[in-house]
Parts: sequence; structure tokens; C-alpha cells
Amino acid sequence: MSKQDVYIVSELFYPETISTGYIMTEIAAEMAKTYNVKVICGPEYYEKKDKVEKVDSLPDIDIFRIKSNGYNKNKLLSRVFGNFLVSFKLFQLMKSEIPSDSKVLMVTNPIFLLLIASFYSKSKKWKINLLVHDVFPENLLLSNVLKSKNFIFKILEIFFNRSFKKMHSIIVLGRDMKAIFQNKVANKVQIHVIENWADTERISASILNEQSSKNLLFAGNLGRLQGIDSLLSALYKTRNEDYTFTFIGNGAFSATIDNFIKNNNLSHIEKLGWIERSKQNEFLANSTIGVVTLKKGMVGLGVPSKFYNLLAAGKPILYIGDLYSELYYVLKENNIGWFVESGSTEMICTTIMEIINTDFNTLRKMSLNARNLSVERYDKKIVLSRFVEIFKD
Repeated sequence: MSKQDVYIVSELFYPETISTGYIMTEIAAEMAKTYNVKVICGPEYYEKKDKVEKVDSLPDIDIFRIKSNGYNKNKLLSRVFGNFLVSFKLFQLMKSEIPSDSKVLMVTNPIFLLLIASFYSKSKKWKINLLVHDVFPENLLLSNVLKSKNFIFKILEIFFNRSFKKMHSIIVLGRDMKAIFQNKVANKVQIHVIENWADTERISASILNEQSSKNLLFAGNLGRLQGIDSLLSALYKTRNEDYTFTFIGNGAFSATIDNFIKNNNLSHIEKLGWIERSKQNEFLANSTIGVVTLKKGMVGLGVPSKFYNLLAAGKPILYIGDLYSELYYVLKENNIGWFVESGSTEMICTTIMEIINTDFNTLRKMSLNARNLSVERYDKKIVLSRFVEIFKD
């Protein structure tokens, strides 16, 4: 019996290893065991490299790429124009390579592609299953690009909601995001909840050793949506307490954190740049608590993927975010750490003190709960199998 064709559309794909590229590559590799997978994506690399590296092909996956030199994502006009140009090129490739009545898995970036492809899908009878990583246009409000009462926002909201209603199904990352999309599509489109996965094979659970002081770890994007300003205020107020804090990553707040540490002469805070994925076990093993933060108002708009690998490493979690968000529910349902509502510096300080005074027997119980949760519910094989099931007749 011949395999069905499934088309995957993503700007970022192998050998790009940043978040979306890694996620879509792993999904494609798992689906290729069951389907004929064909991928439409961006170039191998956006950034020019001093040495051209040979990129190996992926087994059982056909890849079709557009040509693009990239664009400056830190400048609004360049970002808008570049995003549209990439979207248009990907759409042209979709038209030429994807036959009518095809099954498609598409991610929400680049965002203009969603608008273009959704309105064309009816004539081609494409069954597009949309994986939501960014909720548009709501995420523009949190980035302070637009205001909710702005005329442009209202127009964008109408167009995006119409696009979402044209999807065959929508795949979201959590219960809070599902609630938002139920309102957007008025229950006219099937919505699947498929969380990010924990890489329980590559990431091992490290034993929590009793140390003279506990180390809190924030590893990931240091961006504007992480709500890092409240965290920094709390770290300053608790600077004389017996603990250390490590930032790993880069982003819009990277320089702010560097200057904050230097200007306040804070010896208990360390900041490192990006560390290779292959070294995750090493830096995770050196930490006691994993820290995940999101800006106030992010409920339903995103779930940090790093949360799941912190679980895989058996790290108790300090989550700073919104009430009724997906991670709020996970912490409430499982004894794996602490929740603090975003924006409350005093409560963050109080919780840091609680963590400092928590005995290691309690921490070890939380650690075991975290690892077990990652294996039983969020294991990579379990999560990826759910993508495979969606495309079965």
C-alpha cells in the first residue's frame, strides 16, 4: 500500500536549528515514517557563513527551498517587507508543488503566508492544518506595535480570524490558547491541543545535590515578551540572600541584563550567551531550579518550549506568568514547583526566599515529579505521534 503525501510548509527548517526550525524538522522526520513527506521552506541558512558547509539530505523527505537573503528583523519596515517577500516566494512554491486536495501542515510563520494561503486554499481544496506558534494579531499588542482600539488592529483581526476559519484544523500549544481560538473560529474548525515535547532521551535527569546555595537558571530567549524587568527588580532586592542566578541566552534584553549586573555590581548573577544544544545536559546539571517567565497578558499567546526540557532534566520550576495559562495549570495539577503572577516584584522576592529555605528532600520530590511528568505525558515520541494521527483518514 502506497503512502499518502503530506506537505509541510515552514520558513525555517533543517539545517536551521533555532526553535521553529528544530521543531518542524523533528515533526517531519517522525511523519516520514508513515507518509511521503514533502517540505516547502526557506534557504538552508539566512546568515552568510565564512565556510560553506555541506548539508546532508534527510531520509525519506523531499525538500523544496526558496532563495532569500534574509532581512533585518530588528527594523520594523525591513521586517514587514522581508516577511511579505518570503511569504510570497513560499506561496509561489506552494502553488507549483502542492496539488489540489492535498494535506498540508503549516506553521504560523511567516505570517503573511497564512493570509495568502488561506484565501487560496478553497480553490485548491488544500486541507491546511495550522500549527500555531504565534497568535496574530494579538501578539502585536504585547509588542506595543499596535493598540487594541487601533483601526489597523481591528482590520487585521477581521482578516486573520477569517484565515483561521478556512483551516482544516488548528493545532495549539495549550488549553489557554485553545480557548482563544474557540472564540476566533466560533467552533467551526476542529482544534487540537498538542503541547511541546520533552527530549527525555537526550536530556537526563540530574540528581539534586545538597549545595551551600541554590542556583536558579533562566535559559532561553531574553526578549521583550519574557517580562524580565520584574525578575531583575526581584534579583536586586534579594541580592544579599544565599543563592545564585544564571542567565543563558540572547535577545532584546541581553544588553539590559549585562548593564544591570555591571551597574549594580551583582556578584550573585551570571550571564552567558547561547550554548549549543549538545551541552544542555551540562548546564542543566549545574542548576537547582529552572525559571520560566512570560510578560503579563501573555495568557493564551504562547508556551515556552524550554519548560518541557526543564521537566526532562528533573528541575523544579519557578514559573512567573499569568493565572489560567497552560503552565499555571500544569504547576497547579502537579507538585513540581512555584507559580508567581507576572509583574509582582514583591511576590517574586517572597518566592525566591521560599525556594532558598526549601529543604532538599522536598526539592527531590519535586524533581522526581517533574521527570516522571516529562516521560509519561510530554515525551517526544508521545507528542510527535499525535501529529501523525491528525493526518490519518
